[in-house]
Amino acid sequence: MEIINLNVEARKKENNLKTLRKQGIIPGVVYGKKMGSLIILLNYKEFLKTFAKHSISSFINIVSKEDDVNGKTVVIKEIQKDPVTDNIIHIDLHEISMDEKIEIEAAVHFTGKPEGVKLGGILEPLMRHIAIKGYPKDIIDTINIDVSALKIGDIIHVRDLNLGENIEIMAEEDAAIVTVAEPTVEEVSAAAPAAESETAAAAPAAGSTQPSQKG
Repeated sequence: MEIINLNVEARKKENNLKTLRKQGIIPGVVYGKKMGSLIILLNYKEFLKTFAKHSISSFINIVSKEDDVNGKTVVIKEIQKDPVTDNIIHIDLHEISMDEKIEIEAAVHFTGKPEGVKLGGILEPLMRHIAIKGYPKDIIDTINIDVSALKIGDIIHVRDLNLGENIEIMAEEDAAIVTVAEPTVEEVSAAAPAAESETAAAAPAAGSTQPSQKG
């Protein structure tokens, strides 16, 4: 998995968090078994620009003037967002060790055009991320799933994945990842109004009477 650089500054405890956020700064913290924890600052625009090109699950090489964290390899453990604005308000980074297993949320990417979609079905992703666990050298940040063979009604479950012996999938085996659904009701019943109008035209109008025949 790729390793990207991210600039980090140390944060002082007396810094006002609301003021920092207004200045385009994200407060955060780096955790590590040996280093303990260090409160940090990240540039909001730089962070968004970096992860617009890279997976949020990528390994991160910290670039900092702080010797305690400079050169450390970390992963994003949690991103907290404001419930109203959806802006990032805090980030947790965890140091990783190459000889210890880590757990990440790998992004799910679908490839190919399903047979069922060609016949009018609709591809419905049910999972966008799947938790996996493994050593850093084996871990992946994206799970590619070929959906080209799916017919209408077919489902791919977690148990259908094969990520190799070195990666453990943490999700439930029976969890559905993607399916091809039936066409929408509107498409199926599009011809119904026409059929009904033809029937109405053939039948006599309500309340009408046939002329009587008198002998």
